[in-house]
Amino acid sequence: MTRKIQKFEKQWGLRCNEIAEMEETTPEAIRMRVKRFGSPWQRRGKLTMFEEKYGKTIGQIALELNLHPQTVARRERLHGDVYYAPAVGRGLRNKIINPEGYHWTVNPLCPKFRIEPTLMDQYDENKKV
Repeated sequence: MTRKIQKFEKQWGLRCNEIAEMEETTPEAIRMRVKRFGSPWQRRGKLTMFEEKYGKTIGQIALELNLHPQTVARRERLHGDVYYAPAVGRGLRNKIINPEGYHWTVNPLCPKFRIEPTLMDQYDENKKV
């Protein structure tokens, strides 16, 4: 038995439910897109700054760069480019490595830290015995 092709499917090539599954939304939201914007693919009335400039949403860019969306927006605001990679400058380097060029934990003059056993370590030792 063949199913009847709906008006929506004739116009857009896919059923409303299929588009909703792809977009991970409800069929009602897809129908509302068609009613408001004239297309099931348009999500909003005006493109965001990121969609205009890069052709991607801020969430897509954040996933691509493995960053938080706020970090992506900050890069855009400060540097004008979300793909800007900050160089490791003197300020960051000095927090990790001292002027002599070695890490602070390797410094022979640095006192050694004694690591106290935690309650879980004591529990594990008692369990072994």
